[in-house]
Amino acid sequence: MVPKSGSQLPNSRFILSESDFAREIGEALREELGASRLATKTVMRWTGVSDKAARSWLQGRASPSGLHLIALAARSEPVMTTVLRLTGHGNLEIGMRLRSIEAELLRMLAIVQYSKTDEP
Repeated sequence: MVPKSGSQLPNSRFILSESDFAREIGEALREELGASRLATKTVMRWTGVSDKAARSWLQGRASPSGLHLIALAARSEPVMTTVLRLTGHGNLEIGMRLRSIEAELLRMLAIVQYSKTDEP
């Protein structure tokens, strides 16, 4: 149970304030999307939040919670990586990267195979 009087989890070795969390998520979002109007609209589309909420997240002034954080992590590898790192599971990032590498290798293989079929 989380006490109502604080923003830190009890018995946790990962002490993180709400403002630090907001800053970390904002940095992850800007890493992937930048800080443009298009980035704000992308966050709005991914999560269904208002323009103001999306801008606050991108600027690191406020943080998403619950389903919004899950929606962002599902769409953004930097957000997912940040969540893993903040929860002490940074070693799982390698598995995510391997999936991305595998997908890219399969895409390249398909290009090579397609170009072979075009040769006489």
